[in-house]
Amino acid sequence: MSDCHSVSTSTDSRAKLSEMDSALVADPTKYRILARALQYLTHTRPDLAYAVQQVYLYMHDPRELHLALLKRILLYVKGSIGYGLHLGTSTLTTLMTYFDVD
Repeated sequence: MSDCHSVSTSTDSRAKLSEMDSALVADPTKYRILARALQYLTHTRPDLAYAVQQVYLYMHDPRELHLALLKRILLYVKGSIGYGLHLGTSTLTTLMTYFDVD
């Protein structure tokens, strides 16, 4: 999928997923491996949480339509590689908080 074009959103808001709309995925193990990898990515990419949760709903019986959603998420990640929370080490030993009094 490295030669594919990226997409601007992680899910299609008009698409409706169901359990029986399409054929079974040929290799459900690969589907599950990709879905689990995306779940780890949600720790630093909260914008993917809803889409990955939708993929996880069908882990027990993945269909081609669900695989298409999984691929769409990968295309979105490709186009938004710089987004997300950047976690790193720091020498600071104090905790800073911000709040709005309004």
